[in-house]
Amino acid sequence: MDSINIFGIRAIIEAITAEKAIDKVWLLKSSQSQLFDQLLKILKEHNIPFSFVPVERMERFSSKNHQGAVARIGAINTQALEPLIAAVFEKKSNPLFVLLDGVTDARNFGAILRSAAATGVDAIIIPSSGSAPLNGDVVKTSAGGVFNVPIAKTAHLKDAIYLLQAHQVKIVGITEKATDLVYDQELKGPLALVFGAEDIGISRGILKLLDGQAKLPMNAAMDSLNVSVACAVVFYEWVRQNTLT
Repeated sequence: MDSINIFGIRAIIEAITAEKAIDKVWLLKSSQSQLFDQLLKILKEHNIPFSFVPVERMERFSSKNHQGAVARIGAINTQALEPLIAAVFEKKSNPLFVLLDGVTDARNFGAILRSAAATGVDAIIIPSSGSAPLNGDVVKTSAGGVFNVPIAKTAHLKDAIYLLQAHQVKIVGITEKATDLVYDQELKGPLALVFGAEDIGISRGILKLLDGQAKLPMNAAMDSLNVSVACAVVFYEWVRQNTLT
């Protein structure tokens, strides 16, 4: 089975909490902090093998901000689309799905997963090609969100849209091409939000299939937000509409 290296104390703790299979953990000899001590305690409690290494070897594992801890874990699994949608509807009558069209930056993907986990998004759907890899950058940036939000891959996002619409899910694209603000769009009931890449946005073929479009208000000096920031803003508007109104 493929494996990946993840780095950062919190990311490793979240992986353990999510019961992710961990092969081994390498710890920097000189590390000292309350969070580091917490990780050490958790490793011992779960009988996870670990070893202390000098800084030179740690840098070989990762040149990233590893915080003195690197772990090797099994590959992040994705789920089949149809069973995932069915499982979501078994648990929730008004779920929120998020479709990412061409989001290739791992840190953006990780940040989106973090916001999705914080706001209760039920599933993330991505195309099999042209998406960010599920690597250590995603794990660290997501702060554990990658372990808490189901991810499905599909050959074509159009197939996911057709399947969701067959389940009476409303599909709304967040795009600067829209005329309505997201705050004026009803984000209730079974819903799927579509976000595109920062450079080209949602592809034309996907735009034609949407049930609605909405945009965020923008100062004339700017024409777009980072996609992970846009996701967070819209996710919390969905929370507001469904819990506070």
